[in-house]
Amino acid sequence: MIFLLRIQFLKLKNWLTRSTTGETLKTGGFALLGLLFLVLLYFGFVRVLSALRAVEIIGALLLLKILSMAFLTTFFMIVFSSALAAFTTLFFARDLSMLIHTPLPHRTLFFFKSLETAVFSSWMVMVALVPFLGAYGRVTGQGAGFYFLLMGLGIPFAWTASALGIGLSMTLMSVFPARRVREVMLTLAILIGTGLFLWARWAAPARFVRADNLEVIIQYIAQLEAPTAPYLPSWWMSLAVSSYAAGRLGEVLSYGALLGAVAVAAGALLVAFGERAYYSGWAAAQEGGRRRTVTPLGREWRWIPRFFSTRVRALLGKDFAIFRRDSNQWSQLLMLMSIVAVYLISIRKLPLDTPYLRGLVSFLNIGMVGFVLASVALRFVFPEISLEGRAWWVLRAAPMSLWSVLGGKFLSGFLPLSVVGVVLVWVSNAFLHVDPFVVWLSNGTVFVMAGALAGMGVGFGALFPRFNLENIAQIQTSAGGMIYMVAALFYVGLTLSLEAVIMRLYYYSRVAGRSLWSWEPVVLVGAALLVVNLVAVAGPLLMGKAHLERADI
Repeated sequence: MIFLLRIQFLKLKNWLTRSTTGETLKTGGFALLGLLFLVLLYFGFVRVLSALRAVEIIGALLLLKILSMAFLTTFFMIVFSSALAAFTTLFFARDLSMLIHTPLPHRTLFFFKSLETAVFSSWMVMVALVPFLGAYGRVTGQGAGFYFLLMGLGIPFAWTASALGIGLSMTLMSVFPARRVREVMLTLAILIGTGLFLWARWAAPARFVRADNLEVIIQYIAQLEAPTAPYLPSWWMSLAVSSYAAGRLGEVLSYGALLGAVAVAAGALLVAFGERAYYSGWAAAQEGGRRRTVTPLGREWRWIPRFFSTRVRALLGKDFAIFRRDSNQWSQLLMLMSIVAVYLISIRKLPLDTPYLRGLVSFLNIGMVGFVLASVALRFVFPEISLEGRAWWVLRAAPMSLWSVLGGKFLSGFLPLSVVGVVLVWVSNAFLHVDPFVVWLSNGTVFVMAGALAGMGVGFGALFPRFNLENIAQIQTSAGGMIYMVAALFYVGLTLSLEAVIMRLYYYSRVAGRSLWSWEPVVLVGAALLVVNLVAVAGPLLMGKAHLERADI
């Protein structure tokens, strides 16, 4: 174990010592930008949680319910992320072909790779939870001990979730043929997404917004008092945190001890399972897949319109073929579609009685769709450059410019993003029955936003390439992925703020019964949006292209 840890330490040391001053300053600047975004989230959560705590009778129950839902969501995100990451880290990592034949016991190697999987699959999720927990501590008036408690409990909490995900991947590798495991994960993703959809459709939380039904309110309070998944570590974590906030230290110790004991037991069971099944699973993973017939030249991209150049058509066809053959990406895509379906059902069931309220929700829906598109681009567009891996030199040696390569990557990301965004906004507006002006404004905005987010994804992906990755999950959870997400959300928020001026003029005109439009603010907003989108697309693409030209790859 010490030998393996030393290897990781040397990797980190080499990365730190070989970084140039410019790269260090760039990484530090973007890290500060990410920290600023977390701080803004913190203050936003403070306002929301303060308002919820001030609610009469049910304020404390609301805080506990939101806390438990946050931990439950985090728990399942880590489980699913670690299950996907374990396939690459435990069975397909490039260094395994060397390490598996060293004198190291397979148990030691498995435990080390499990720890590596747990770190890569949980650190970003846990960091995203920090602003919420910090706001909870401030609203409830906690001191430094509260945050030390969170750090102490967070380790067994994240490890238990990661151990479950790793155990799931090990079980699938033991039961199913190696080449069929990803198809099994695809089926599980469909089942999970369908379950989420049915749960949201059955729960219909919007019905509790109406306060004219006493029976419904009593049922609502009963739901708040009921435990959320009481047999999962997320509920124990919630009770430990809320008990500390309430001064019940005895309950904190009991639930903390329970978390620690379960984490130790999960680790012991995982190691025992890995000692029996890891090597056979790794050996099965090295077997060749089923034979594929060779696709004739041009077959993969003959469906692409001919107004694109031949080189761009070839790049688009290659990326589409890679995506079509990777069931791992299909599983995540279906999960995304399930979450989108839940969101649309939530929009459909909102109790909106006035056209102005429907218009406001439709306008805010632009921001929500922008967030969804940014998340999709983080998973499917940002990694496109890095996914070329060792074959990147083939594209660089091909008779095409680097702009052609980046342009092909941009188109392969923009086309699906624009379709998803426009369909999502169009269906939402159909549910809300908003005015035609709002419909066309939101659709046009999301279409432009899809192009900007795709350009930013390709640009930041070229600026922070990870060609020598050990795990595909390391791409979007890297510092570059976090920086892209911060920049994308800032762009979406700025676009929404500028277009709020247009929406205000439109609804002021409707209320007044006469036109209050003025060309000065419209022109200024249009010019500002043009500049914002040009900077958002051209800036990352230019920097990414320059980095790829300078990098010794």
